[in-house]
Amino acid sequence: MSWSEDAWSDVSGWYRAVLAHPFVVALGDGTLERDVFARYLLDDAHYLLGYARALAAVAARAPDAAGIALLARSAAGAVEAERALHRGFLEPLGLDPDAHGAAEPSPTCDAYVGWLQAQAASAPVEVAVASLLPCFRVYAEVGAAIAALGTSDDHPYREWIEAYADEEFDAAVREVSAYADGLSSATTRPVRDAMTDAYVRATRFELMFWDASWRGEAWPAVPAS
Repeated sequence: MSWSEDAWSDVSGWYRAVLAHPFVVALGDGTLERDVFARYLLDDAHYLLGYARALAAVAARAPDAAGIALLARSAAGAVEAERALHRGFLEPLGLDPDAHGAAEPSPTCDAYVGWLQAQAASAPVEVAVASLLPCFRVYAEVGAAIAALGTSDDHPYREWIEAYADEEFDAAVREVSAYADGLSSATTRPVRDAMTDAYVRATRFELMFWDASWRGEAWPAVPAS
């Protein structure tokens, strides 16, 4: 198997935990409360900006023109396509993730984005790319798994599901995975091991992100005097 498929096999337990998480289960069957989904989208809007910046930073460090173009396109797509999806749901509710005083990122979101940007800035470029992959792969797999169950025309989250189950999104995931495979084949065993470690950690963060939205994770309030 390729490095990316080996890495996906290594996180199979974490992926099963994602599919079994009550947020994802309720998202799939359409029973997820709208305020919980809105809370998730607001947090995800913050995440995507940080994720796009990490992608752009790694693109600048890519060792070849193909990698620069691929990662830069992915950064642009994270901002444009997915943020448009967010706005389509949030704006009718009167919510704007960019408005002054909008909900701040959850602690988990901050931790995940901070780690990704640290990888983008200082880890070997192979490891930095590996840290960015689970966000692509987990969403593609979750979208496909939910879509396979069937969604009615009036499913409240049908647009979200179709976006991540889309063939073009899956093709983009495979393209970035193939690029990571090329990097892994040209590097040393210690760097490949570090790539896998980063992949596993990012997948754990993906599970934590769903869970933070489900629990309504927030920063502590100022103690009453």
